[in-house]
Amino acid sequence: VESAIPRKTASPVRERRVVSAEAPTNEIQLKALEKELNRLRGILEKELGSRNWQEAAVTRGPLSVLRQRLLRMGFSRVLAGELLDGLPNLDRLDKSWQLIQLSLAERLQAKTLEQIPGAITAVHGGTGVGKTSTIARLAARDIQRLGSEMVGLITLDNYRIGAQEQLATFADALGIPLFTANDRQSLSLALRKMQGRRIYIDTAGMSQHDARLRAQYALVRELRHPVRHLLVLAASAQASQCRALAANFAPQALSGAIISKVDEAQSLGGVLDVVISAKLPLLGCSDGQRIPEDFLEADGMALLRRAVQLAEVGNLSASGGSLRSATGSRR
Repeated sequence: VESAIPRKTASPVRERRVVSAEAPTNEIQLKALEKELNRLRGILEKELGSRNWQEAAVTRGPLSVLRQRLLRMGFSRVLAGELLDGLPNLDRLDKSWQLIQLSLAERLQAKTLEQIPGAITAVHGGTGVGKTSTIARLAARDIQRLGSEMVGLITLDNYRIGAQEQLATFADALGIPLFTANDRQSLSLALRKMQGRRIYIDTAGMSQHDARLRAQYALVRELRHPVRHLLVLAASAQASQCRALAANFAPQALSGAIISKVDEAQSLGGVLDVVISAKLPLLGCSDGQRIPEDFLEADGMALLRRAVQLAEVGNLSASGGSLRSATGSRR
């Protein structure tokens, strides 16, 4: 009789429910484990990175370690090769690294804008590099030293209404005149009206591939007055973009470069490589949004230290502070 009564078996539906109920728990546990492993991996990488990096030279060789460090900072293989080829035969890796940094700082040719003669300064750059803000900083510095009656602005940017309004706001705040020009005649007229002043010319920010970029450069070059031509390069941009932008100008005709948006950069080696390769004197950099406080004089060693920090840590927040803390000065 007992065998005639069908035994109750676990419902297939219930079995599936048990399995599906356990699956999310396992998935959550796996994700938690993966998160913990990533955290431990980060701690381990940070600890290994903070140890004496010369230990790697025992297995990989000194030149290989130095080359990897330069590439990790964002420098090109070409420049890294030149720096390593110029090294003397040294046993100590730290001494070799010091010599490389000194060579890089020397190649950056750090100067002040006052060391370059001329009362008219044309500022060139691509779209969104902070060119207009750079002009406002330079003009504000001159106003602090010379007074507002000795400074004036000219804009050639007739393509973007927002850019004109931004510069006009700066001019009103600084209490200096602003003229708009779009050809040689109007540009010459604006220069005559502000004769005797230090004049900053804001060119239109365009793509490095836009033919109008060269046209504006040629327009200013045709002036009979001596003009300082400055190129603004954004540290936050890709090195290839900076290199293409610099290629639009004859290096011998440019007076120097200013690096903007250092505070936004994830790497500095790329933009420094472009400045060195184009043989442009470094005239300063911007490290924030304030005008004119966040314009800093060029300091090659401070920029190199910042580049090393960014390469080792990987982000600005953990790099130990702003560039100002590395320079110890500002202007």
